Amino acid sequence: MQLVPVHGRLPRAGIDPITSADAAFVTISMAVHRPLRDETIVALLDDARRGISLVVVGGTRDRDAVVDVVDCLLNLTRHGDRIGSLVVASVRLDHDHADERDVDRWLEMSDLAEQFGIELLEWFVIADDVSCPRDQLGEPPRW
Repeated sequence: MQLVPVHGRLPRAGIDPITSADAAFVTISMAVHRPLRDETIVALLDDARRGISLVVVGGTRDRDAVVDVVDCLLNLTRHGDRIGSLVVASVRLDHDHADERDVDRWLEMSDLAEQFGIELLEWFVIADDVSCPRDQLGEPPRW
C-alpha cells in the first residue's frame, strides 16, 4: 500500500477529498498510536469525501468492539446531514489479522452505515500486515 498520497501531502480536512484507499490509509495511519495499542480509528467524511473528523477509541481489544464503535458514531451523527461516508481501521496488538468473523463484521458495519444513508468505504485491519475484510468477499473497492 502506498504511504504517501499522489500529490505528496495528506488530504486537508474539509478541503481535499479522500479518493483512494491509499489516501485513506495514510490519513488514518497518522492517528495510529505509537507504540501500537488496541484501538479503533474512524474517519468521518462528508458527501464529497472530504475529512470532517478522525475519531480514535482506545482499548478495543474485543474484535466485535469495532461494530459497537461504528454503531455509536452513527447514532451520534444521525441528526446531522454532513456525514457521507466512513473509513474504519482496527489496530490489533495480538498480530493475528486473520479472523473468520471479520467478513461478518464488515457486512454488519456496512449494513449499519447504509441504514443511516452513509457508505462504509473501507475497513483496514492493522496487525503484522494490513488487510481489508472486503477483499475476502471478493467485493470490489468502493472508491
